[in-house]
Amino acid sequence: MRSIGKYRLLGLLGRGGMASVYKVFDPESGRLMAMKVLKPGEMLQELLGVQELQRLFRAEALIMQQLEGEHLAQIRDTGEYCGRPYILQEYLCMNLGFLIGESAEAELPSRPLSPLLALDFASQILHGLYSMHRAQVVHRDIKPANILLNKSKQVKIIDFGLARVREHPQTSTKGAIIGSPYYAAPEQEDNPEQADHRADLYSLGVVLYRMVTGNLPEVHGLKSLESDLLGPDWSRFLKKALAPAPDQRFSDARAMLAALEKLKQDWETRREQVCSLPRDNKAAGPVKTLTLRTTPLRTGRESIVFRGLNRLFQPESYIQNRLHKLDCGILDASTSLVWSGDASREQLNLEQARDFADSLNRDKAFTSPEHRWRLPTVDELVSLMQPRRSLEDFCAPALWQLEGRSWLWSADLQTRSTAWIADMEQGAVLSQDRHCLFHVLPVRKAEKKELKSVVSA
Repeated sequence: MRSIGKYRLLGLLGRGGMASVYKVFDPESGRLMAMKVLKPGEMLQELLGVQELQRLFRAEALIMQQLEGEHLAQIRDTGEYCGRPYILQEYLCMNLGFLIGESAEAELPSRPLSPLLALDFASQILHGLYSMHRAQVVHRDIKPANILLNKSKQVKIIDFGLARVREHPQTSTKGAIIGSPYYAAPEQEDNPEQADHRADLYSLGVVLYRMVTGNLPEVHGLKSLESDLLGPDWSRFLKKALAPAPDQRFSDARAMLAALEKLKQDWETRREQVCSLPRDNKAAGPVKTLTLRTTPLRTGRESIVFRGLNRLFQPESYIQNRLHKLDCGILDASTSLVWSGDASREQLNLEQARDFADSLNRDKAFTSPEHRWRLPTVDELVSLMQPRRSLEDFCAPALWQLEGRSWLWSADLQTRSTAWIADMEQGAVLSQDRHCLFHVLPVRKAEKKELKSVVSA
């Protein structure tokens, strides 16, 4: 297997105009890492030249080494391989762009996040920006793909390739736009070297807008905010965040954080008012029992959509679960499946997840192999997802046994190196590296005596 210096190369994670990012194994620490290697495209190389690109790449490394903050990515190593400089960082499996399903065609809708989760991510990003701005550094490329999430959903801002230290302005190629389309502030197109910290706050406004609506403000406008789920306070906040003129926006990250906290408090108050109202708890009529796929699939990288999922890998419809607590799990009478009463406390890779599910079968005597605990298929996990479209939908947790452990392994594979997981909080299916760490919620088919006990009750 090929190596980059002492690091073993495991695969390509992504490629941009200036660099490629690889997943590598560090033999000294025994950990997976992400390595960013300078590999500019021909057009950029002709435009700026090799020496200038190397200078910019090394300047990025220097900025990252000097910055401190729990929400900023930290460099683990730097070096050069075959004349190409590289930066080594912690390998994190999830980024915000992937979580919301943002595609290469940014204009297409993405998956909205729950308002509280979106506010939490925005708050963490602002804390990271505050650390940067205090060090006189402007990022200039805040967007979902540059927001990594660790296994605790803690934000790490990455990609400082366009960052600028205010005391050391750089000359830009005339006519070049510094930043990403749709996310860059207007002044970054007109005069990128004069763009200050308020340009980053504008970009965060776009990110927050996308997180709660699934759209881009430039494409759909603020009319996307006119819903009972969000309310008028969101429109006022985002109009200020997205003001075309910098002096009409929030003055700094702390001011924006204070407004964000008020937005959170107002939303929680509205939710509590709705959830305190009497609810219609009429007994539901007969529900047809569904038979779900139990055999794992290997889908490949083709654009295969699981049955019943839309383009964003979310359910096209939802089932009415009939959940009953048993001594050894939770029975859903709508699917005849028994779910573990608790998800794994630890986050595990796919191999460990399989072992965890199988460990529940020790000292258990089931009537047949189909009743043994195992990893659920995507179809089975999707059967537990519920819509989150109104304030009333947020009155109760989706599944009480998860307690915030919302990213779950499925038994379905995508390729030899990737498998499918379910985001139970947002109701979506995503593919992930099999070495990544997620929780496990084992499942098994109910035995006849368990089904009879529910019917008799």
